[in-house]
Amino acid sequence: MDKPPRDKEMPLWEHLAELGQRLKRVIIVFVIVFFIMWMPAPDLSSGNLLSILTSFFVTGEYNPFAYWLFMQTLHPMLQDLNKTGRITIAIIPSDVFNPLAAVMYASLYLAFLVVFPYIVYEIWLYVQPALYPHEERAVKKYLWVALLLFYAGNLFGIYVIYPALFRFVVGLGNILRLQQIFNIASVVGTWISVAFWTGVVFQTPIVVAILSELCLLNPWSVASYRPLIYAVALILIAVVTPDVTLVSTFLTFIPFAVLFEVGLVWSRRIVRKCPDVKPPRG
Repeated sequence: MDKPPRDKEMPLWEHLAELGQRLKRVIIVFVIVFFIMWMPAPDLSSGNLLSILTSFFVTGEYNPFAYWLFMQTLHPMLQDLNKTGRITIAIIPSDVFNPLAAVMYASLYLAFLVVFPYIVYEIWLYVQPALYPHEERAVKKYLWVALLLFYAGNLFGIYVIYPALFRFVVGLGNILRLQQIFNIASVVGTWISVAFWTGVVFQTPIVVAILSELCLLNPWSVASYRPLIYAVALILIAVVTPDVTLVSTFLTFIPFAVLFEVGLVWSRRIVRKCPDVKPPRG
């Protein structure tokens, strides 16, 4: 088979040198965004743009931007739970380094979300010359859709799965008459884990579509193994999700199943061009 048209013969050290250059650019951008995440968070209460930008220098109160963003997603739920009067939730350090760890985790992940499109861009430029034209078309067709689905999955995890999981745990603790005290590093770590893995699960239709574009997947054959695929997916989701209650497992599995079925429907349209992929007769 002929090599890809833009693939040039290069020694291994030149490939490694190019990879190193791209990795260096990614690290520089990531470090810049990471430090921005440690900047003082704005005070939105004033409503005045100048006051918001200068709030730290006026009040002297330091609240890291990344931690402030995290609390914007958590604070409304905590207020809602605490105002019932039956539940009082306290988030404590538990360990001397946990506040630092919480801010570090939040800063790293939010910086990753900001820089992720650039990471994908650099990876794409690196692998593009090694792709055949049909492979390049298949990837380019779905690249931006994959990015949008990744962010959509993160938002679904943050605003749907995580609150449901948190409310379930708090409700169970209330039934058992336990004090609702949570470790801040654990709260942030669970938030990140739920967001990231939900974003990964949302890539399901993209994987199906690209394999179909390359004529490597027969949607009718895959559909016949649906029970096995669902069972394996459920086990894998249970392994990567952070809780033992299976709440996040099933809430993550539901969008997986929906997106998998959407991917199969779309795959049947894509493989019409594949001469070796045909629906079963009868």
